[in-house]
Amino acid sequence: MQAIKDEQANVHPLVADSEDLEDLQKEYENGSDIFKTKILVMHPTVSLMRRLRGDGNCFYRALAFAWFERVMLAKSRPELHANAILAIRESEDLLKAAKFEPLAFEDFYEVTLTTLQKLVDFTPEDLLTTFQNDEVSNSIVMHFRLMASAYLKTHQEEYAPFLDYGQTMDGYCSMHVEAMGRESEEMMLIALAKVTHVSIEVAYLSADESSEEVNFLPFLPDTQPYMPPLVLLYRPGHYDILYRKIHCLDGVV
Repeated sequence: MQAIKDEQANVHPLVADSEDLEDLQKEYENGSDIFKTKILVMHPTVSLMRRLRGDGNCFYRALAFAWFERVMLAKSRPELHANAILAIRESEDLLKAAKFEPLAFEDFYEVTLTTLQKLVDFTPEDLLTTFQNDEVSNSIVMHFRLMASAYLKTHQEEYAPFLDYGQTMDGYCSMHVEAMGRESEEMMLIALAKVTHVSIEVAYLSADESSEEVNFLPFLPDTQPYMPPLVLLYRPGHYDILYRKIHCLDGVV
């Protein structure tokens, strides 16, 4: 597994340039017909995708990049930037409520908050360069992992029933949420939708031949979403970012 991740690191950037959805279809040119059909079905509503490195952190990095990019591009809607900054500032209290010591999270928190604050002056190239920087990008990923962990720990009564028999929430979070390189599960998606106050849609691209449609599963915050959903593409074990045509036409991806 580590050898595969090392190979990914040498070949793929942490976050790549956006590309046409047709490029994804070409990837399956000599492969599964059902994958090609499902990608074709998405074409009327999805125009672009952005690939993430398959290093076990792709969900967290994809969500962070998609959120920051949406805020950066919506310069005519400064309330998006204000809401995003407020959500990150509130995460400090959440982390403390979950008994995280400041020394365990403050560096990651500061990198995330500082990057978010700089978005008003960022160009798309600036954002991409920032997320391709290992130290900065991984600090943001770690902060998102800690936010997810803190939410689950402070809402144990809701999520503990989904753990394996005998497993504690602290043990689960330590092993599966807080550890870099560990793939995400649905509980982490639910948690981060709640913490960020952002709605997420995940397009599940599977080999299931019972339907040619791609299932878009929503993960909703408890509050009224202040922007259209961020859309992620899930293929077994990996997340990328999708861009709906309507959002691109509106100038807000």
